[in-house]
Amino acid sequence: MARTLSWRNRVPEIRKRVENSVIETWTRKDIEAVFEIKRTVAQLLMKAIGEIQNIGGVHLIDRNSLLAFLDQIDHSENPEIAHREKILLAEPVPRPRHIKNTLPQGLRSIMMRDLPPEITIDHGRLEIVGDNAEEVLSRLLLLAQAIQNDMDTVTEKLDPAPLPRVVNDDELRDLFADLRRRERQFAYTAE
Repeated sequence: MARTLSWRNRVPEIRKRVENSVIETWTRKDIEAVFEIKRTVAQLLMKAIGEIQNIGGVHLIDRNSLLAFLDQIDHSENPEIAHREKILLAEPVPRPRHIKNTLPQGLRSIMMRDLPPEITIDHGRLEIVGDNAEEVLSRLLLLAQAIQNDMDTVTEKLDPAPLPRVVNDDELRDLFADLRRRERQFAYTAE
């Protein structure tokens, strides 16, 4: 026999609260609060609702999925069995993808000069090349370590070189003429 849902008799009230809420994406804690249930029950409930999104390690469900679930439970002949079937047929909760974010001990002291040729840094430009996302992201991690160890070289490479000052010959002639004029004036006033 299926377990009795503690919130079963409050489905219309819960639905109204969800419908009137400003919350668009519901977390486990939001589910706990509106259904007045504990953590593990909320996790199972989210699994039964389905369409769980994993954003930054936080599981979320959207309001429309929650409302559709409440409608299905409210209109089913046996809500406990319907709830249990939804849990059994639910897709696994999505897990976030991670890159291997640990560098081998030998690479923890990497400097800019040690970077592979697939990572190029030039004035105002940075390029990382790889065959797939994992390669590119691993090289990005390597670059981050090199930046941390060798910030001066990175800044030197990325900052554009100062433009050489172009001196116009006319400006230089005018400057020297002005200096000669001032010298004569000074010599004249000094006598």
